Amino acid sequence: MLNNLNRENEEVQQLKAEKNWHQLSLWLLEKENMSRVCGAEINSISSILSKGLLDQKKQLIFLVSDTDDGRYTGQLLNLYYKNNRNPVQFEEVEYRILDGLRDDNVKAFKQDGLRNLVKEISKEARTFDPSSIAINATGGYKAQISFAGMVGQALEIPVYYLFEKFSEVIALPPQPVSLDLAFWLNHYVGFSDLETGNTVSKQEIELPWDDERLSALVDEESIDDLSYVTLSAMGVLFHERSQLQFARQKTAMLSLIPQDETSPEQKTIKLRDDHGKDTLQDFSKKLCRSPYVKQIVNSLPFNPKQVDPIRRTTEEGLVEFVLTWTDAGIGVCIQTTGRNVAETNTIALHLKEQYTR
Repeated sequence: MLNNLNRENEEVQQLKAEKNWHQLSLWLLEKENMSRVCGAEINSISSILSKGLLDQKKQLIFLVSDTDDGRYTGQLLNLYYKNNRNPVQFEEVEYRILDGLRDDNVKAFKQDGLRNLVKEISKEARTFDPSSIAINATGGYKAQISFAGMVGQALEIPVYYLFEKFSEVIALPPQPVSLDLAFWLNHYVGFSDLETGNTVSKQEIELPWDDERLSALVDEESIDDLSYVTLSAMGVLFHERSQLQFARQKTAMLSLIPQDETSPEQKTIKLRDDHGKDTLQDFSKKLCRSPYVKQIVNSLPFNPKQVDPIRRTTEEGLVEFVLTWTDAGIGVCIQTTGRNVAETNTIALHLKEQYTR
């Protein structure tokens, strides 16, 4: 769209040079929304709506590059679609800058930009359900367009694209995305530890580093002869997709795990006489209501920096569970009915959903 404005008269080019996005948005509103000057961004949205591909116009989110042109485009489109004169209005309109999505830093583009693209789309999929979302992959870097299509396919969100010489959008055909839920479930804690996006020491993360499947899911770099890792953009997508799959299959998976028939009142609760014991006692009583909890083995050392309540799990059914909403990061060690890592992690994720704030 910005390139198209460069080909207009001097008045328009002057408005662009002055970054007068408000006046430019009014100028664009005088044009047909399928006019070439409006750019692929507006053209594609108009085509999606004219074809009846959206039942409602609730929210329009522009994901823009971490560049001046990205910010300018976001501001202009935001003003264009918020204006009451626009016949194509959404209830909410916003633009979000994808940190690192820039063409002058290859490392940032790969490690941050594409990863943030996955995170932003996944956040909306978790909030609104994939069935109520459509991705318009038109515009932006070619790698971004390609990856947006892959994200849509993995999260089961329809993806539309307007080719330059086409008069209307087409739906990108779904491609088979093979992602191993069992692999994710067996190594949930490791993937969760990397989810924050921070680069951490490889030695701190429990993952099967000799497994070739990790090569596409993790970015690794050497600093002072030490290896540091973080989830790649594909790794973030794998983690998000697996969480979606797990949520759908959790009930069936839990039905295969044995339950403890001991009444909640009779289950053993052992806690150290530490700070926060009363809070842990009350929380432990709630945990004991779960048929997948056999007993509370002990209190945990304080973990104030823990982000995910699931700190550690074992194939013997132990779950280290941190109350991440407490300042000190107090927690308990839970003996569950899990008979292997996959069952234990399934229970841990179930407890996380049921008992965290």
